[in-house]
Amino acid sequence: MMRSPLGIFFGALALLQLLGGHWAVLHTGAWVSMVIQYSQQAGFKAGLAEASDGEHPCTVCKAIEASKKQEQKKVPSLQAELKKDYLAAWSHFDFQPGWVERDYPRFDAHPKAEAFEPAVPPPRRA
Repeated sequence: MMRSPLGIFFGALALLQLLGGHWAVLHTGAWVSMVIQYSQQAGFKAGLAEASDGEHPCTVCKAIEASKKQEQKKVPSLQAELKKDYLAAWSHFDFQPGWVERDYPRFDAHPKAEAFEPAVPPPRRA
């Protein structure tokens, strides 16, 4: 079975989202933009140090952290909802003991060979 590259791509994308990789992608973009912005002011080495120290977050980093906190607030309520037991109170199956014999038609392994005569003789040429 050949798998479609498009299907593999969307499957990997869905897995990335389920594992929270979208936050890593957003953070990476924010860090790259911070390094570029801070490097223009004080040089690459100082810009890299300033972007990675955590004391100078950009607006994108602040928005990502706020969204992560908001998402974490939803997780306990979602887990509580998933833990609910939606099974009915009646979950006892009662099996009736005993055996019921059924008479099914049998398959004849050797069918009878019968030749049928035509009902009317075939027409003859005049």
